[in-house]
Amino acid sequence: MPKAPAQQAATIHDVAQRAGVSYQTVSRVINNHANVAVPTRTRVLQAIEDLNYRPSLLAKSLVTRRSGLLGVVAYGTEQFGPSQVAQSIERSARSQGYEILRVTLREYEKNDMLSALSRLQQFGVDGMILLSPYNAHDIVRDLTSPVPFILVDGTTDVDGTTVSIDQFEGAALAVEHLLDLGHRQVLHISGPQPWSDAELRYQGYTQTMQRRGVPVLPRLEGDWSPASGHAAVRQALDTGLQFTAVFAANDQMALGALNALKGAGLSVPGDVSVVGFDDTPEAAYYDPPLTTVVQDFGLLGRKSLEELLRMIDQPQTHQRHIMFQPQLRLRSSTAAPR
Repeated sequence: MPKAPAQQAATIHDVAQRAGVSYQTVSRVINNHANVAVPTRTRVLQAIEDLNYRPSLLAKSLVTRRSGLLGVVAYGTEQFGPSQVAQSIERSARSQGYEILRVTLREYEKNDMLSALSRLQQFGVDGMILLSPYNAHDIVRDLTSPVPFILVDGTTDVDGTTVSIDQFEGAALAVEHLLDLGHRQVLHISGPQPWSDAELRYQGYTQTMQRRGVPVLPRLEGDWSPASGHAAVRQALDTGLQFTAVFAANDQMALGALNALKGAGLSVPGDVSVVGFDDTPEAAYYDPPLTTVVQDFGLLGRKSLEELLRMIDQPQTHQRHIMFQPQLRLRSSTAAPR
């Protein structure tokens, strides 16, 4: 039995004919031009809905001289923070009528990052967002791009517009809280050293301890996973390192630390207090619920998109470094030492 012919997609001319207007008027409605009478706009929008018309991005770009595409190059999206920021950027972009082309890198290599940015330019993106957990100085230095771009979590000394959350201050909040409770032996489980966030949190820990005249304990480095947090606490206990509190550089490592302490017969917060970082959705349901540093990843993604659109609309605009402050969320995993 022969197949029924496939129904052809409606064109802008079909919409114009149904609404009784020119195709130029339909184009003005699609592109939100102000000089279209309200009854005419209503009639065109109804025709678009009746015919299930979907404007061509290519056709629209010929009118607006923009592709309606934004590029995102991301690394580390298997981790909670970067994944939340990337999702927020995509939601914000779609709410502004843009589509996202995202390149997710499995390994962080400078040449791979530059290659990904170059490929996105070939697709004619209107702007690019670089979401990198590592220091991006060399990337920015070698990036020759006429396309506006911003860096998420870039440090303020990067030559370009950056949007970030103050990681140093977040760590300082966590350590100040433990010191104010009376702890003087605070163990820090850091993230992996190449990550700029891990380094800033470690610096926040060390400088706060030093400013308060409290000895800094040896750095125990994890890889963001619960297993690495568990291993770090086991190492500290096995080597006889004395501590009454643990500041883990993310909530997953804090979860591993809680498990290791429980396995060693230590109570939290009775024997050891624990603070995490990120305030993941699960943190409130840890045993005990976790005191942690809150980062507003949704705000970070929305502001990143807003700044990029500002640069697209105002090409001569000056670069800015926007930094948001984290907050400490108190739960029952911290208390004064015995």
